[in-house]
Amino acid sequence: MEEQPNKVIKDTQPIKKVTHQDIYTLYDLVEQLNSWKEPLKLLESFFGDKKRPVNKQQIAKQYYAQAKIFNAFVSDFHDLTNKIDDQISSLRRSEKL
Repeated sequence: MEEQPNKVIKDTQPIKKVTHQDIYTLYDLVEQLNSWKEPLKLLESFFGDKKRPVNKQQIAKQYYAQAKIFNAFVSDFHDLTNKIDDQISSLRRSEKL
């Protein structure tokens, strides 16, 4: 019987080096985005409520408060998406093994 040598098939594409810090950074960014779930539910509830009271002053106060939440979300969302884009670009440029 003739023994077959063990053949290791190597992938032709290089593997990028990803550190634990890179993984944790992306995880933190995702967690920050996930933290907006509850405030966004409030916004959805406010703007989806078709049975709002007719009291114009109360509607104006609620609208102002909801607008503040939305503006904070939009600002944070843009910052986080820029950070994620930067992190992904950094990972793409990382050392190949």
